[in-house]
Amino acid sequence: MKKLTKIFAGTVLVGGIGVGTYTYVENTPSAFAAKNVISEKQAKDIALEKTKGGTVTEMELDRDGLKDKYEIEVHNGDKEYDLDITAETGKISKIEEGLKDQDDNDNDNDDDGDDDINSDDGNESPDRDDQIDPAKIKITSEQAQSIALKKVSGTVKEMNIDDDYVYEFEIQKDGKDIDVNVDAVTGEAVVDKNDNN
Repeated sequence: MKKLTKIFAGTVLVGGIGVGTYTYVENTPSAFAAKNVISEKQAKDIALEKTKGGTVTEMELDRDGLKDKYEIEVHNGDKEYDLDITAETGKISKIEEGLKDQDDNDNDNDDDGDDDINSDDGNESPDRDDQIDPAKIKITSEQAQSIALKKVSGTVKEMNIDDDYVYEFEIQKDGKDIDVNVDAVTGEAVVDKNDNN
């Protein structure tokens, strides 16, 4: 009987720990729900001020160790900037500047021996991200975000604009990540129904 009592007590203890852990995890705010962070708009404004204008092509709120940071990519003319902005203070913790072609077309070390002169069409085509024309973008990233959040209310985890002039948002709602695409020219929004995260 003592053995059965010990097994029962052990089962209750382990079950209690499991329920307690589940409750703690479910009720703990995520890293991205911190109340002491600057807004996405403030982070974009800081980035665009530092790069003297341009177009925000990617933006993500990420965790670096114990601190949240915004990772932002800006295209301005023929330059590309990658910035990290501390979410609590708004201070720029990293900025990298380069030519757009430099990062996207660095095929010098492919080591296949053919020097890339025999592609399918005989011409090396640049990455289409370099062909984004800011003049064609009619919807700002802030407007696109507002449109996306009207489709799916939640927290924007990531935003970028692709080479087809579509803003791609990853929105967290009820613990799930939902993709919403907003056309940068028309403002039309579509929720990705195939997203099963």
